[in-house]
Amino acid sequence: MLLLRDTSDPSPAEEALRSAIGIAKRQGTRCFELRATLALAKLYQATGRPADAHVVLAPALEGFSPSLEMPEIAEAMLLSARLA
Repeated sequence: MLLLRDTSDPSPAEEALRSAIGIAKRQGTRCFELRATLALAKLYQATGRPADAHVVLAPALEGFSPSLEMPEIAEAMLLSARLA
């Protein structure tokens, strides 16, 4: 929603996603952390920052394996492989 408000400035969306990642880490909710990190990586990729996308996504994927219950894992793995 923040990107819809001002597509020329992705920094508020980036800040909100970084905050969501931090909250998920503090709460120990790795699934939510991965979802927020995937969204941040997509934002970085869309704004021409593929290296930053890979830097945030790779550690968030550690310990996960593909699961039908969480398709975001496979999506994140695919994106990470493309960015490597």
